[in-house]
Amino acid sequence: MRFAYRLRFLVAACSLSSALVASPCVRAAGVSPTDATPAQRKEATDHFMAGKRAMSSHDWTKAATELRASLQAVDSPNAHLELARVLRESGQLGDAWLEFWHASESATRLAPSDDRYAKTAEAATSEREELATKLAFIDVSVAHAPTDMVLNVGGHVVPAEEAGAPVVVPPGPVDVVVTNSAGVELARKTVIAAIAQTTAVSLEAQAPPPPATAATGKAALDTSDDEKPGGDEAQPPPQPVAPPPAADRTKLRPYSYVAAGVGVAGLVTFTVLGLMSNSNYNDLKSACTGGCPPGKQSEIDTGITEQTVANVGLGVGIAGLAAGVTMFLLSRPAPAPAASTAVVVGPGYVGVRGAL
Repeated sequence: MRFAYRLRFLVAACSLSSALVASPCVRAAGVSPTDATPAQRKEATDHFMAGKRAMSSHDWTKAATELRASLQAVDSPNAHLELARVLRESGQLGDAWLEFWHASESATRLAPSDDRYAKTAEAATSEREELATKLAFIDVSVAHAPTDMVLNVGGHVVPAEEAGAPVVVPPGPVDVVVTNSAGVELARKTVIAAIAQTTAVSLEAQAPPPPATAATGKAALDTSDDEKPGGDEAQPPPQPVAPPPAADRTKLRPYSYVAAGVGVAGLVTFTVLGLMSNSNYNDLKSACTGGCPPGKQSEIDTGITEQTVANVGLGVGIAGLAAGVTMFLLSRPAPAPAASTAVVVGPGYVGVRGAL
């Protein structure tokens, strides 16, 4: 399996390799092998050989120290290659991957002028690709990223110039967080990084909306000159709302007369038929001293009928008169309202309004 690595991967790999290893990434400050003086060559060689002896005894700490000291004197591809192997054997895989890259890059650059570095470049490239199968990478892309974006992968901040490049991470759950320079979180995603794989992560970063500004009382109450009290066109004072007209109760007057007439007719019927029934009763009482003869039965029936109709007339008369009196009283005109006053407040006007 082959991986295409670019130069800008280096800083990201170095910055996050601390999640995998304990030693820091240190770039060599030595001169190029083609520019080294004999004294610098001797110093670099002495440290290099001491590092090789420490490697033979598996003293990885001392070996790494000696090889870095050699690189401080002369930036040799061979010293990078041996340091990468030391870091790999001591379990510092992130740093080892980075040192293999340094060895491959510098050896490839020097090979045209010195053939012995061609084998160094080949070995570094091969071992780096083999080591990559033991590492996990995350490739983050952020849409609508703000200019002050801060990318945090696995708890480590990725430099701005490295954003968008694959980053070496420990395998397992990895939090990818995008914030702005103020620390406001814009996007977050947790992914599972797998060994020998590059996991792509796409995030959508949207800048937070500006805080809502509440309208101030002054802004809410501002009006144009035409709407202000005393302006050229001041608003007239509000007119009081007239109450709905009262129902015309005088319409009940004719019905009161009709009801009263019915009541009077009922009382007249009661009076007339009551007198007739009473007269028949007196006649029958004088004629039927020892019992009424059969010829008086018709007079008895007539008297009973007259008494019944008289009683009905009495009831109708009382009800009619009561209804007539009631409707007559209800049909009287409503009394005139008493004088009243009210305080009226409106645009450009405050006063007292009265009504009679």
